[in-house]
Amino acid sequence: MTHNISIPQLFHTLTNHQPYNFQTQAIARILKRQDTILRAPTGSGKTETAIAPFLFAKSLNLDFPNKLIYVVPLRTLANSLRQRVEMLVANWEKLYPPSRKLVVTLQTGENPEDPRFEGDIIFCTIDQMLSSFLNIPYSVGRGSGNVNSGAIFASYLVFDELHLLDPDRSFITVLKVLQQVKGIAPFLLMTATLTDDLAMKIKEIIEDS
Repeated sequence: MTHNISIPQLFHTLTNHQPYNFQTQAIARILKRQDTILRAPTGSGKTETAIAPFLFAKSLNLDFPNKLIYVVPLRTLANSLRQRVEMLVANWEKLYPPSRKLVVTLQTGENPEDPRFEGDIIFCTIDQMLSSFLNIPYSVGRGSGNVNSGAIFASYLVFDELHLLDPDRSFITVLKVLQQVKGIAPFLLMTATLTDDLAMKIKEIIEDS
């Protein structure tokens, strides 16, 4: 239930900024486990929008996945976002002390620190997520592949900078992933730009019952 939650107030506590309307609306949808596409300019606060519902749900004991997998197309982006989110989490936990501090991890080919997706918030590259989903993870042996795939189905999934994915390869595979997890793992798709054609493809998947 989210009708008693003041999303603007919680968002201000998290960021020291009042949310834009699109942020409030997106967070409300995600807290209801509604799959969401967010198209907003670079620097408009998409990352805070993605992280906020996960932190709010944790602190308020809402029915929501216990893990967040944050997928990006580039290793450098995963690194910078991880550092940014670690600061957000630390500030949030000062005001809403958890029973156990959240663990923010990084899983890329360059920094394989969380091969089994055991963190609470995991930043990973698209290749790491897709290989794990397909039960052939780069990070662990084939015999343990189902662990990573299971983690994906049990998580809140965020796909950032969607417009940077190869439309004929990784993007198509992401669409297949979304078809599989729909109704099980809530997801948020974020992009600064997206062609109308690709937006329609995603919309069909999200709205297809």
